[in-house]
Amino acid sequence: MNSMTKRILASIALVGTMISAALAGEVEATIVEIRPDSSTLILSDGASYLIPVDFYVDDLKPGMKVLAFYDEDTDGRTLTDVQIQE
Repeated sequence: MNSMTKRILASIALVGTMISAALAGEVEATIVEIRPDSSTLILSDGASYLIPVDFYVDDLKPGMKVLAFYDEDTDGRTLTDVQIQE
């Protein structure tokens, strides 16, 4: 592999890393609904968030203000953390 090819591949890898990092987000909102049957949390921002299997949501109730962290991909937004706001 020549030097130019190596540089191009390194640039592509760097751009790919930056794009995947840009797909993480956070939102401060109020819980509207929790749907255990579809593992979905609906927030007041109008979006729905997938709840991972290993997530503990028993303390979460509609009406609570939360700071939700999520990853976004082609399947939608998947929660990575939820912090209850006082």
